[in-house]
Amino acid sequence: MSCFFLTCFIVLLMFYGVQCVTIVGLVGETITLSCKYKTKIHYTTSICWGRGKVPWTKCSETLLSTDDEGRVTYRESERYQLQGRVREGDVSLSIQNVQENDSGIYGCRVELPGWFNDLKINIYLTVLKAPEPPTSVFTTEAFDGNLAITEDYEEPVVNHVHSKESTLFWPQNIVRMAVVIIMTVATPVFIYGLTSLLKKKFHEGTA
Repeated sequence: MSCFFLTCFIVLLMFYGVQCVTIVGLVGETITLSCKYKTKIHYTTSICWGRGKVPWTKCSETLLSTDDEGRVTYRESERYQLQGRVREGDVSLSIQNVQENDSGIYGCRVELPGWFNDLKINIYLTVLKAPEPPTSVFTTEAFDGNLAITEDYEEPVVNHVHSKESTLFWPQNIVRMAVVIIMTVATPVFIYGLTSLLKKKFHEGTA
């Protein structure tokens, strides 16, 4: 029984603090995927960025990584840059000249001291084609016997970048999961105890 509770507790710790973010950008832009931690608490530490969700350890398909001094030790392409204040905990990844095939999941792992303490952020990036520029509209007007040509443009409205952030396994969710786990374990125990008690009473009555 204790092993079961220990396993459940470890699973909760593993997923606690995993954040999911959604970002939408346009082809050709520089998109920044946010990932920050508090260096005043944890000091500068090693991090990595990869394609795909953050796995149990390190990063999958690593794009960029640093050592515990904030120095870049690996970079798959010059398109991937850390343009924030790395020594102050801003390890956000900037991707230059994004294309549609850059769409997908990106994972940031900040390796913090202790078991299951790593900060893990999964970001869903969607890259869309830029809208076509509006077609020029030419009109002619008579003005003092001369033709005047006017050129009108419609200003395009572009919803640039939208992001939505949600955190999985906040305390209220952990409480719900704990209640479910306790009920799952306690119900069979209660039924077994009640059945045993009834059997005992029955045997005492027939004795």
